[in-house]
Amino acid sequence: MARNDISGLFGKSPINPLQQHMKQVHLCLKEFGNFAKAAAKQDWEKAESIRQSISKKEHKADELKKKLRMNLPSTFMMPFSRRDLLDVLLIQDSIANITKDLAGLMMTRHMVLPVEVSQTFQDLIAVCVKTSAAALEAINELDELLETAFSHRERKVVDDIIGKINGFEHESDGVQHQIRDALFALESNTPPVDMMFYYRAVEWLGETADAAQKVGSRLEVMLAK
Repeated sequence: MARNDISGLFGKSPINPLQQHMKQVHLCLKEFGNFAKAAAKQDWEKAESIRQSISKKEHKADELKKKLRMNLPSTFMMPFSRRDLLDVLLIQDSIANITKDLAGLMMTRHMVLPVEVSQTFQDLIAVCVKTSAAALEAINELDELLETAFSHRERKVVDDIIGKINGFEHESDGVQHQIRDALFALESNTPPVDMMFYYRAVEWLGETADAAQKVGSRLEVMLAK
């Protein structure tokens, strides 16, 4: 069934706005990779410029979230409930919020992670970005699911993507564990306040991968209904 036929059948679909929101959320996290590289080089002027860019993207994501919530009808002819879609929206939004807060924390403190964990932190960013990209890929399949009336083939495509999300999130857990072990070995020679914020940065970054996995898990639940 053609895309415009689906629109005519179901009315104004919230799927595209949800996809646009996730795209903006992913751009926030992707941009954080550039921020972290600038921070590692202590190029604070460039880092601040990128932080502002992340903040603008997060603000745009907020606007998309508010617009979708305001225009989402209380009832609509779709196999997803209003509550399901709002849950996915809020989980997506948390990725942008965490990314903005993490960039702000690192910028405020001019945080440069110890050389012993600097590359592994970059590796963690890369894994989190991959997890978010896979979540975006899954969200982008929602309209295909509708157009094919939840065909077995399309369900298999989404299931495979969700499996990929789970794999990336598991990988992020492993990288976080490596960083924490390395930080623990440095505790005796590092100011406690600095160490506290290093751990916090790793925790917040890991939460972006956790949130991306929750997007996939929520889709899995929606497909099972």
